[in-house]
Amino acid sequence: MDISLTPNIERLLRNKVAEGVYNSLNEAINATLSIALNGSCISQEELDKLNKDIQMGIDEAEAGNLSDAFDFLKEIGATNE
Repeated sequence: MDISLTPNIERLLRNKVAEGVYNSLNEAINATLSIALNGSCISQEELDKLNKDIQMGIDEAEAGNLSDAFDFLKEIGATNE
């Protein structure tokens, strides 16, 4: 099958290959079509885990278990330079 890409789409896909996201233009096209046709780039299992983690954070926040961002950054040794 032959397909024609707009110059902009081809440039974007070639950039993804150059960045190492995909090994070839064919792989980039197939992955992009798969994402477009399936409506998602993550699996249902990954989405379920993400939703579970988000809900856990909401539950902790509602229970008052919050952390100050500045304290957290100090705890992990981040510096503000």
